[in-house]
Formats: sequence, C-alpha cells, structure tokens
Amino acid sequence: MKIRNQIAALVRPIEEDLLSGAAEISLRAITIFQAVLNLDTTTEVNLLRATLIETAQALLSAQPAMAPLFQLCNQVLSSAEKAKSADTLRIDCLKTLTAYEKKLCDDVAKIAEHVLDVIPPGELIFAYSFSSTVVSCLLSARARGRYFRVVCTESMPSMEGRKLASQLAQGKIEVIYTYDTAMGLVLPNCSVAFMGCDCVGAPGLVNKAGSLLLALACKDMGIPLYCLASTDKFVSEDRLFQFENHERPGSEVWRDAPEGVRVLNRQFELIPVNYISGIITEKGMIHENQVEEQIALSRVHEALALSSV
Repeated sequence: MKIRNQIAALVRPIEEDLLSGAAEISLRAITIFQAVLNLDTTTEVNLLRATLIETAQALLSAQPAMAPLFQLCNQVLSSAEKAKSADTLRIDCLKTLTAYEKKLCDDVAKIAEHVLDVIPPGELIFAYSFSSTVVSCLLSARARGRYFRVVCTESMPSMEGRKLASQLAQGKIEVIYTYDTAMGLVLPNCSVAFMGCDCVGAPGLVNKAGSLLLALACKDMGIPLYCLASTDKFVSEDRLFQFENHERPGSEVWRDAPEGVRVLNRQFELIPVNYISGIITEKGMIHENQVEEQIALSRVHEALALSSV
C-alpha cells in the first residue's frame, strides 16, 4: 500500500499538467520510473515487476493521449520481462530509461535538420499550442542563422500558447501573439504552419483542440501545415483513440457556469492525416500512405494491452 501511495503522489503532477507536450511528459516519467526503482527495495523480482506495471498503468491513466509516454512504459516493461533477480531488473530498466532519454533528445535534433528545409527565410510562420519539439526545431533554425517571425495564438483553455511564445522570444525569435479566434486574421500572412501532436495512427493524428480548425484553414488557403513528431508517436488505432478518455473538468473553462449549462472541456481532437502536408520525423517526411507501415513495427507488452489497463 505504501508504494502504491508513493506512485500516486509521483504521478499526480503529470495528471494535472495541462501545458507540457508529450516529449516533456515522457522525460518527467523517466524520473518517476527511476524514483520507483529506488523506493521499492524488495528483493523479490516478481514484486518489483508488478510495481513497474502499476507505475506504467498509472502514468497512462494520467495522460492517455501521449504516445511517447506509452512507448516509454512499453519499453520499460519489456526490458523487465526476462530478469531473474530484482537487482538485474533494476539494472536493465535503468539502462532502458537512459537509452530512451537519449533517443528523445537525438530524435528532436534529427527532426530539426529536416525542418530547416521547409522554413522559408524572412517569412512569417504559424505555430499552434505548445510542443517542445516545435520549439526546439524553431530555436535550432534561428541559431543556425535562419531569420523568420512566428505568430501563435493563446490555445484556450490552458493557454499553452503563452508558454510557446515565451520560449521562442527567449531564443531571440520575434513573436506575434493573439487570441484563438483571430487565427483567420493572421494565418493568411503566413507561408507555413507547424504543430506537434500527441500520437499518430492510421485514422489521423491527435493534438490539442483547435488543430483541426488550423488544418482546415491551411488546406483551404493553400498553406503547408507540417506536424513535427518522432516515430515513437505512431500507435495502433485502439491506442490512438484513448484521447477520448481525457475530458477535463468544465470548471477549468467556466468556473461558475449557471445551472443548466454543461461546459465541454475536451482538450484533444483527431485530425485526418490527409489534412496536413506531412509528418516530419527523425526519419524524414512521412505521408499518409506510410503511417500503417510505421505502426506495424511496434510490439505491445501484454500488461499494457487496453484490456489490461
């Protein structure tokens, strides 16, 4: 019971986090797994393995839409499968966590190389919501001498757009910030648009609500819209639709709504892949007809099958 309470306390801040992107959440989850491996001092390998399963399931329950978090949990549990002792299990899992952390960082650097090719110099570009991958890629382009300005919107109700604007401005990128419903005013002045995502599947990609309107507007105006995402965000169709389990309290949108008004606070939505120009990954550009091929490469640990979570 003690370790269960400790896991719940460690995971709670991730559940309450409405501003961070999927890669950021995954990096924090790495530290949670490391903490759990230290907190659970059992010498019984099966008990430690059960603790890791409980941690993984708690993390996925807290943020069901974020594919890198799922991939991290999947890799940790897979690395723990064959361990014969608790000490060996700890060593194997810590190696997996270190390798995954390195992969997250390496993938962003590779994506940034590909993104540089689609950022026109001297132009105004649009970025939506908050994605650490988008921020890293734009800052990398600026550091390499590519000049451009960025326009972004607030991204209600959690206002992630402010975090995006602040981090870009700190990197010496000129930012124009406005409200979401002004998207139609600023978008026609942009030559390209970027967004991140939480997961990608054959039916489409999942991102912050408002992304579908951006995709429709870009398609109608002929503005290229690219999703920046590592291939760790590619998941099966059943896992993709876990975002539907992520409705937040209506009070976050309207604290004192009158009786008879139900406030909908669904913060994620599905965008068909054919609505965007391409998904820029660490492997390069991926288009709609290549998504299923990428999904087929992964194996899901039985403890994370949706019937088990």
